[in-house]
Amino acid sequence: MIFNNLILLVAAFGSAAYAAQAAYAQCGGKGFTGGTTCVSGYTCKYSNDYYSQCLPSTSGNVVTTKASNASPVKSSAPPKSSSSPSGSGTTYKASFTQYGSTDTWGSGNCNVKTTACGFYTSPGYSAAVSQNEFGVGPGAGAGPGCGTCWKLTAQTDSSGNKLSNAGNSIVVQVTNLCPASGNPLCAQNGLTGTNQYGANLNFDLCIDSGASAALFGNSGVGLAVGNAVQVNCAQWSGKVVG
Repeated sequence: MIFNNLILLVAAFGSAAYAAQAAYAQCGGKGFTGGTTCVSGYTCKYSNDYYSQCLPSTSGNVVTTKASNASPVKSSAPPKSSSSPSGSGTTYKASFTQYGSTDTWGSGNCNVKTTACGFYTSPGYSAAVSQNEFGVGPGAGAGPGCGTCWKLTAQTDSSGNKLSNAGNSIVVQVTNLCPASGNPLCAQNGLTGTNQYGANLNFDLCIDSGASAALFGNSGVGLAVGNAVQVNCAQWSGKVVG
């Protein structure tokens, strides 16, 4: 009886350890410790060294592919994308700030390997995202938000006035954390919480990647409010360096 119970416990543990990941869930990448197989109809597809995702299989058959965290099989699929190339994820109200080598806080070059994600982009627009989306706090390393791509659209300034370039959009890849501690802009309580500008998320645009200049343009502002939607990284133009 004891022997039989032991077999059942081992079987249960094995099942939990290799449980298939849900549709669009992360299934691989450096530092990822979760399951690397996907539910039926989805396959684990490589985006970059830090992110692989369960995306729809082209054949629609049961998926048996298992990605390796260390050396995932490369694919053109993006990280944490929506179900269509054009993007159909949840749209969040977002605020946009900037940091980097020319800011007034002495941040230094933001386009370096010492980001919380451990990589940077060159070329390609990048940003730090508020802690509620990044997924972990300071000192905890790369969060699940690392490597995700977002379409950001600026609409108003911090006072609610329409920008001269309202509707301007760029696509960024997340490379860093905007911590909650001591920073009200990035201290939202979950994805339904808001900061002082009513934004669910804050994206701190990396000046050195060109992201802030591309989004703010000639609007004359350094803080804007608009919306953000997670998109397929096929819409992002750049290269990950890490």
